[in-house]
Amino acid sequence: MSAPLETALRPALTPDLYDYDFENDPIATLDRLRREDPVHWSRHGFWYLTRYDDCAMVLKDPARFSSAAAGWGGGNPLATAAKAGGQSKAEQGLSRTLAQSFNQMDAPDHTRVRALVVSAFSRRNIEERGDRILAVIDELLMAAGAKGRFDLITDFAFHLPIIVASEIIGIPIDDREAFRAAFERTAALMAPKRSEESWTAALEAGRWVGRYVRDLIGERRARPRDDLVSALIAAEDEHGALSEAELSSAISTIYTAAGTTTERFISSGLYLLLSHPEQWRALVADRTLIASAIDEILRFHHPTQSTSTNRRCTVDVELRGKTLRAGDTVRVGLGAANRDPEVFADPDRFDIARRFAAPALSFGAGPHFCIGAALARFEARLAIGAIADRWPRLRLVTQAPVKDPRRHDRYREIIVAVD
Repeated sequence: MSAPLETALRPALTPDLYDYDFENDPIATLDRLRREDPVHWSRHGFWYLTRYDDCAMVLKDPARFSSAAAGWGGGNPLATAAKAGGQSKAEQGLSRTLAQSFNQMDAPDHTRVRALVVSAFSRRNIEERGDRILAVIDELLMAAGAKGRFDLITDFAFHLPIIVASEIIGIPIDDREAFRAAFERTAALMAPKRSEESWTAALEAGRWVGRYVRDLIGERRARPRDDLVSALIAAEDEHGALSEAELSSAISTIYTAAGTTTERFISSGLYLLLSHPEQWRALVADRTLIASAIDEILRFHHPTQSTSTNRRCTVDVELRGKTLRAGDTVRVGLGAANRDPEVFADPDRFDIARRFAAPALSFGAGPHFCIGAALARFEARLAIGAIADRWPRLRLVTQAPVKDPRRHDRYREIIVAVD
């Protein structure tokens, strides 16, 4: 029997998953992939998964889906250059550094490094920072509110997680902006080269970050302080202390989890609440809704909605009629999984009172569950509660915020007015 005319006329499903149009507005493409080709072989050379059950299975099965070197391949130019022997010395050094990230490890190495890092993000340690986080929130909101109209991103959400993350790690206040700017530029190294200029800038930023972190570690070895770097240097388990490469990797991973990703989570969350005024009013009237609102924000608008978490097949795996070969790269579409209608009823509706039958995958699952998840939730809860207390009638001025042209997963501007 021939295919229906509508299906026959439908264009081939071969989206460019690195295209700016997809990155800026991925939902329609992700929905179609989930319906028509949930185990999709991308033109960039990797499998892309979009259904919740498949994504959760991969994240929870490190035996068949390894994290070791999973970031290499599937369109990453550093991997291509490495395989072809075409890397410069600078690129070779950055490749080694990125490959030593504890997010790119399997057990037992991942278990050992994570155990030494995760204590800094225990519930007790996070809650002990509550007064300091509230003081930062109050200071930022006081300055922003004095303007009458202000930008939720540049006046608030941009600064809060970076201040908190920097204080936890031990980055001095005078260095925070420079470190943040350089750290963000290195993201271009994990995507296809868009221009020689941006690539060169990213390489230089990577070298700068590497030197800075090495110098910071050296300084804390000589003069320990009450910060995470000093604690990691001192920490040992039955296998000994962290190596220099592991320390650098841990600092970068923590900065990403506690800083840049949390900023996007808070800014997009506040925008969602204010752009759904009935939901904002309900939350202002009933603060017990903050916890479920945070869950729904994470589900509805994953901080990196169009991107994914990578794994590498260790054996051949049959999945929905496709054969994933040993060595293949598998990308888990967390944003797509969070809108799977098989798991979340009416998934395109934002509802802060939603009852969850299964947890959203925004922070991952399994042994690599995000170490900064509890801190991100804690900061968001304090930030949303403080704004609701101070300005229960806060009004959204920006109706259609645009994405940052340098970072598609972050809004550029969200203007609000204090009535």
